[in-house]
Amino acid sequence: MYSKVLSGMTLGIDGMLIDVEADISPGLPVLSLVGYLASSVKEAGERVRTAMKNSNFVLPASRITVNLSPADIKKDGAVYDLAIASAILVSMRIIPEEKLDNVLILGELGLSGEIKPVEGVLPIVHYASKNNIKAVVLPRGNLCEASLVEGIRIIAAEDLGGLVDYLREEKTDGVIITEGGGWSDSCDCIDYVNYGYDMSSVKGQDSMKRGVMLAVSGFHNILMNGAAGSGKSMIAKCIPGIMPPLSFDESIELTKIYSISGLTKDQNGLIRTRPFRSPHHTVTATALMGGGFIPKPGEVSLSHRGVLFLDELPEYKKNVIECLRQPMEDKKVTISRLHAVYDFPAEFMLVAASNPCPCGHYPDRRLCHCSEREIRSFRNRISFPIMDRIDIRLEVRPVPYQALNDGSPTLSSSEMRNMILAARERQLHRYRNETIKYNSELQQSLLSKYIHINDAGERLLKNEFESANLSARGYFRIKKLARTVADLDDREDITEEDVYEAMFYRNTAMEERMDNIC
Repeated sequence: MYSKVLSGMTLGIDGMLIDVEADISPGLPVLSLVGYLASSVKEAGERVRTAMKNSNFVLPASRITVNLSPADIKKDGAVYDLAIASAILVSMRIIPEEKLDNVLILGELGLSGEIKPVEGVLPIVHYASKNNIKAVVLPRGNLCEASLVEGIRIIAAEDLGGLVDYLREEKTDGVIITEGGGWSDSCDCIDYVNYGYDMSSVKGQDSMKRGVMLAVSGFHNILMNGAAGSGKSMIAKCIPGIMPPLSFDESIELTKIYSISGLTKDQNGLIRTRPFRSPHHTVTATALMGGGFIPKPGEVSLSHRGVLFLDELPEYKKNVIECLRQPMEDKKVTISRLHAVYDFPAEFMLVAASNPCPCGHYPDRRLCHCSEREIRSFRNRISFPIMDRIDIRLEVRPVPYQALNDGSPTLSSSEMRNMILAARERQLHRYRNETIKYNSELQQSLLSKYIHINDAGERLLKNEFESANLSARGYFRIKKLARTVADLDDREDITEEDVYEAMFYRNTAMEERMDNIC
């Protein structure tokens, strides 16, 4: 007997439906799986056979052929186990065929018949809902994640035997049925940025704090360059605490990425905090950008809508740093394979920290003994195209003794967050009819519509362009940063003071010093 059920897979951060067909026909007893399968799917035959036996279902002594269609897409992972077993059980007439009509089936089978959680459930269920699939059968461990999707019934089962009993309407022990469209307070939602740092703990460094506020307000990239131990890493770890909260749509998008990466398996639910990713400087280009035979998101995508912190930026391999050029501009990563092209979002805020030299003490020659050649080589690891994409370049000075022991209050994270939220609201209102959300995302075609600088400010910007030999990208980025300065100061008009502050934080002199060291 022939049968067909629906399963699914991820393609980038989107889902795709897979037809799982089963046919039982006379012949030598064998279970054959076809359909351009990776080894992990081919092994499903033995998992399914043993899980069915231990659930008191005996495979017939016949030829069983299972096909996963379409055959031109590579299938990987254990997500198809439950669908394969269900298709065989329908062919054996144990499960009524109409019970699985227009129903998506996902799940890995243990040898005991247990149904185990799988990766990528949210994008697959979301895609199924858009394609009018009425219900989804999946593991109990993926219930919270799948429940975020509206318009689809969720059937969560613990084991194969209990699922079959439910489908045969014999009993419902071990099966939970719910309607999607929200999340329960009992779901364990992930908090990736609980670092416990507060801006009030950072002594001195007022200009650095102001620069960080500008960066977060407009989602601008930022580089902090300065002596070792001056607070660069600490202030970077405070950034998640001053960022605006995620919207529900942003949370869904972010949860999709983490679901594909398998980072929601143990703690299911909606990700409600902006990510803060800090890969070590030994990270490879593939780990940073994403990839693999079946591509998975890299650190730039796991930082989507949040912070990618690269501490000691010059210590990263040069080819790894250069990989950031395209996602910093296009806000996505495209990975091409023979049979498919995968797009992963990568709208992150780059926060980088760097020492001025290998030992970290330059220009204090009492402590720094690096040669001119060593310093030049160290700084040249960051190319001009990368520097040109960084809007804010802060020169961080060592904190004086008086500032460390000054008991006067400084801005706390909550105070800075309130100021940033006000600037954020300005941007949301301004771009309500556009697809962008932050000043840094302004396209060149929209600059004249949303950025109006007074005559004195334009003259100042013209002088900077000519004297500092700015690139066209640098010129437009200063204008966007000036727009953020005005927003943070709760003003719509952009004055020459805003342009001057933007030029100060853009710090074009840093590029010149990189070519004229010592």
